[in-house]
Amino acid sequence: MSGRVTRLPEDVAELVDRVPDSDLAPCMYFLAITVLSGVDVADSAELATALTELRERGSVSAGHRLEVGSRLAQLEQRAFIAGRRGDDEARDRAFFQARAVNCLVHVVGAGSGAVIAREPRDRLREAAYEAAIAFRGTPAVVSVLNRYAG
Repeated sequence: MSGRVTRLPEDVAELVDRVPDSDLAPCMYFLAITVLSGVDVADSAELATALTELRERGSVSAGHRLEVGSRLAQLEQRAFIAGRRGDDEARDRAFFQARAVNCLVHVVGAGSGAVIAREPRDRLREAAYEAAIAFRGTPAVVSVLNRYAG
């Protein structure tokens, strides 16, 4: 058990470790769908394409991984700009949407080479952490993990 997920309450890290290896991919997929829908960023064409590809092929092409990473950068930039303008509501909305997209970044292995090279369980740990931040709490993450943790 390692990573930022150990900072979360409700034994989220333990739940991640209890997900069987054979269920890691479907658990990550369901977690990504849940957080993107819950935080209201699921209507992005880039994200929908990546999720469809993940569901149908079990992986996402390099080009679509780049698009997911680009969407994350856009949301983080939007949060930064809103913060500089003093628009706290827009800053928070963009920040939490960015955390939801960062969950997907970890699920599909987008981003830096370090993210791509991570083992599936480590990617689930990071995805669960980002999802909990996006949701501003752990109940939805715990619900998803409980479906697979047994």
